[in-house]
Amino acid sequence: MWDQTWWVQQAGVLLAGLLQHAEYRVEVQHRHLDFFARVVAPYLGVSRPARCAWPSFMTDDGTPLEMSWEWGSGAPVIRYSIEPIGLHAGTPLDPANLAAAPAFHKHMLQHLPSARLEWFDHFYAFFNGCLVEEQTDFARDPGDHNTSMFYAFDLPRGDDDITVKAYFFPKIRARRRGQTNLNVLLDAIFSAPCVDPVKMRAATALRDFCHEARTNNLEHEMLAIDLADPVDGRIKIYFRSRKTSFDSVCHIMTLGGRHRLWKAVLGVDTDPVDDLPVSNDHRTAGILYNVELRQDDASPVAKIYIPVRHYTNSDADVICGLGSYFGNTASVARYKEAMRML
Repeated sequence: MWDQTWWVQQAGVLLAGLLQHAEYRVEVQHRHLDFFARVVAPYLGVSRPARCAWPSFMTDDGTPLEMSWEWGSGAPVIRYSIEPIGLHAGTPLDPANLAAAPAFHKHMLQHLPSARLEWFDHFYAFFNGCLVEEQTDFARDPGDHNTSMFYAFDLPRGDDDITVKAYFFPKIRARRRGQTNLNVLLDAIFSAPCVDPVKMRAATALRDFCHEARTNNLEHEMLAIDLADPVDGRIKIYFRSRKTSFDSVCHIMTLGGRHRLWKAVLGVDTDPVDDLPVSNDHRTAGILYNVELRQDDASPVAKIYIPVRHYTNSDADVICGLGSYFGNTASVARYKEAMRML
């Protein structure tokens, strides 16, 4: 109970500030904060993450929670992602952190009965079934993360249910089967319920792209799904490139007018072929992308995560760059105020 209270006091206060500065209605704020306190906080692990025997891959300091503010043409949307962590994760009682996720999932569904599970059940068994099998002789990877699941929540501004995403990691199955992460991800997609491999042309296009000489060293990290109707569902694959030049970015996705944002946020004015001036070999350095796959789409839709964590001088520089790019609108002012509060 103490651990749950600690997370509510520490993280719940930050979430409350974001909801307030994003101008959610008061009753909607209360609903989202109650969900966090009752459903999420009990499954974030021990009350002092620095002492946790299970550092999360969610953040670089091992904290199993990340919050975000979604920009768009309309009102902002607050989101957060978590890794469920048990109180005994990483110890002999729960060496692979397998106790928390099923318990959290069951508890969450009691509060979100509209969630669809066809894809979740398939991907959970596909990726995590082998992890359950080796729980008794689980060997931690000392050179990499050991996370197996994330959940993410988009918080609606009205009365709609919270949108839930689940994230799965291919590395354990790939290691056991002697396959690449990409092949494991594609096998999971093509065998999923309601997926017609003929119609999933976007996944085939992604496979061909990743096998090209220039992109065959991409690091394929994880797969994400919505807990929604799989007929209209989307699947996302996340991958990392250690190349940080704009030329590399353009090769992976079409940025269009975003070149100005690249310069504004990172404070650089380099040639397209130059890497960012700061060299960084951290596990989460480089540039993270995701591609969205839908049936009947001819090609994937790509998004980029600009690597501000490793390549800028300070949070203040990032906020200043965003203000410059977006024109210091009222939305930017609210965001700046929220960041000052944090």
